[in-house]
Amino acid sequence: MTKPEHYRVEGLRKLMKAEGVTALLVTKRENVRYLTGFTGSAGSVLVASGRPWLITDFRYKLQAARETSGVSVHIQKKDFPAALREAAQRAGVENLWFDETHVTIDGIRKLRKQGLRPREYRDLVGELRQRKDARELRHIREAVRRAEDSFRELKKYIRPGARERDLAFMLEFLMRERGARKAAFDTIIASGRNGAMPHASTTDRRIRQGDLVTFDFGAEADGYFSDITRTYCVGRPSPRQREIHALVQAAQEAAIKSVRSGMACKALDAVARDIIRDAGHGEHFGHGTGHGIGLMVHEGPSLSPLSRDRVAEDMVFTVEPGVYVPGWGGVRIEDMVLVTNRGVKTLTSLPRELEGLKNL
Repeated sequence: MTKPEHYRVEGLRKLMKAEGVTALLVTKRENVRYLTGFTGSAGSVLVASGRPWLITDFRYKLQAARETSGVSVHIQKKDFPAALREAAQRAGVENLWFDETHVTIDGIRKLRKQGLRPREYRDLVGELRQRKDARELRHIREAVRRAEDSFRELKKYIRPGARERDLAFMLEFLMRERGARKAAFDTIIASGRNGAMPHASTTDRRIRQGDLVTFDFGAEADGYFSDITRTYCVGRPSPRQREIHALVQAAQEAAIKSVRSGMACKALDAVARDIIRDAGHGEHFGHGTGHGIGLMVHEGPSLSPLSRDRVAEDMVFTVEPGVYVPGWGGVRIEDMVLVTNRGVKTLTSLPRELEGLKNL
């Protein structure tokens, strides 16, 4: 059976040919894994004609042989630039395109000293990774399941007097108990006024009756991630809490319903942003409406006013508008969606309603 990494390399070669790129150096760890299956922390891939070259060091000699196929593994003897030169010579290339967002100026200088001719280019592998294949989708769905099942278990412990930090620790433990090797990121649990900070650090604050509490969390499954946010009220919500939560929920639902393959991502961002702005809270929504997710928690496409990306079939991204009022608190609701040939499918399923903790 042909491994998906082989199809990905061929897809990259087609893109390279269309762009006039004859030899590509891939250095981002997530891109290396995507193309080869190699999960080590030190590795780069040279893609030209013939078999790709995976360049790594002695620590990963056995691991590289175990995790990859259809790839020539080259173990560096001195340093990476010298090893790359040797692989380039075997591949018969001197001109070498690279991801301009990841290779340092010092790295370019060292490649030139080896007689190579490095040329800046955009992240072609990152562009391919925006569209998920069937195996990737299985892992993403499993990451969602692990996160959501864990949060359902956590809900019984969310009550007045519970500390943000204790709940975060418990949620991460529950996700690991369900098979995740790690949390997708540092779990955010922001109660009361802490909710006015979109990426608040979890603190020792104890939750109080009537607090809004924002939970932002995700799990891992075979290297892929989930990212979910819910804002609930501990107790009976006030009229203002209901109003702002309903506004964010309406903005999110409108954005999800508007998803169409081919639309500009900045237009999708505008759907949610305009609803929040027209309600008088434009200054309280200062981040993008969403982001791609897969081998990285934040990857392409970007849903923001400055985005140049376009929605395409098989993309997975978040939709997460929010309103953050200094001195009061905040509301964010985040779901993950998959773009299909029939529109959009929501991959996450936790209740969005403000009174999700109405038993308290």
